[in-house]
Amino acid sequence: MKRLIYLELKRVVTTRSTWVMLALLLLLSAVLAYLPISFVKTFDVDEQGNLISLEGKEAIDCLKEKEKGINGVLTQEEIRQAITIFQECYREYGAIFPPEMPREEYVRRIEPVYPVIYMAASVLLPDGINLYSMTDEELSPEDAPRLYDEYRKRLAMMGNSDAEQEKIQELSKDIKMPFVYISGYDITSFEYLTIYILLIMLVFMVIISPIFSAEYQTGADSILRCAKYGRVHLAAAKIVTALAVFTVTFLIGMAVFLLITDVTFGIEGLKASVQMLYTVLVIPALTIGQTQAVVTAGMFLSLLATVCCTLFLSARCKNIQDSLKIAVLLGLLPTIISMISSANLAKLIRCILPSGGIGFTNSFLFEILGTDFVHVGPAVIWTPYLIVGAAAIEIPLFLVLTVRIYCRRESV
Repeated sequence: MKRLIYLELKRVVTTRSTWVMLALLLLLSAVLAYLPISFVKTFDVDEQGNLISLEGKEAIDCLKEKEKGINGVLTQEEIRQAITIFQECYREYGAIFPPEMPREEYVRRIEPVYPVIYMAASVLLPDGINLYSMTDEELSPEDAPRLYDEYRKRLAMMGNSDAEQEKIQELSKDIKMPFVYISGYDITSFEYLTIYILLIMLVFMVIISPIFSAEYQTGADSILRCAKYGRVHLAAAKIVTALAVFTVTFLIGMAVFLLITDVTFGIEGLKASVQMLYTVLVIPALTIGQTQAVVTAGMFLSLLATVCCTLFLSARCKNIQDSLKIAVLLGLLPTIISMISSANLAKLIRCILPSGGIGFTNSFLFEILGTDFVHVGPAVIWTPYLIVGAAAIEIPLFLVLTVRIYCRRESV
């Protein structure tokens, strides 16, 4: 068996197209980790009062220096001070954003407390009013003491029914308050992580689709069928090889991506509350670092389920083209469904597909940061739970079906 695995691994890895695609994936992990860093931009004011435009690592370091005054636990006093600064600037300029407010003043006064103002506005403002349309009358320092109580009420109201609101209250009961803010991490890096996962899926569909179907296409399976270990042992060797190559590539690629991202933005930023990352009204009681780990694990399960499904299709289809076409269609189907419909049945279908956690706005990342639920009879299921549960069932199911179909085909 070990000999079979070695030979199969050697055959797959030494194929030129395979190692070129694997090398490209590893290169892309570094490139996609760097791009969000290069997108960070800010302004600073020098000693002469002139504006200086900063980008990349310089901008990140500058923002950390500006926001160091709000790093840590966001108590009522920090919230009150930030709202006071907002009111003072609004009354002076009639707005808190350029061009109404001079950019130099915005950089000095608003930018250092902007994350706190954004959080307060997201929680305390009435419906129909947002950060850009609010006035000094809608948000005042006296509102600070009620922010965290109001937060739980507003979060529960994100549910579309009484059952969903009760489920949100149950899932979010362990959220630690007051929130912790540490300057550094950016949602854009998470978004590029989902793009990288999507690329891994597409590349491994190309690599794995020929594993069984190529032999059917060339007729080599007729010869292998006569070998002593040409049935279950060979099928198992092919599966182990595919899973091993996929797992190693995933681990190395993710290590490169996360190392570049975390070191550049600052490992200390991983201790911040996830509520300070993207949108305040999110369910998980996690830090940004814990969210990073959960998202990585969830998308790994979706990828693994997709890889197992592709192995099944390779064993089932007579040629490489058919297995690859069907695999790509199934892989992109959750994204297509999310664009077409948000109905309960549509959400159910896309979440239980093998690639349910892979995509863009429908990725596992945005499901974790969202408040979408699927109704199955009387049960109300949070979509991340459904994605992970479906993947956990599909992985062994597709592996068993792959071996069964391959062996049955050999016996024909």
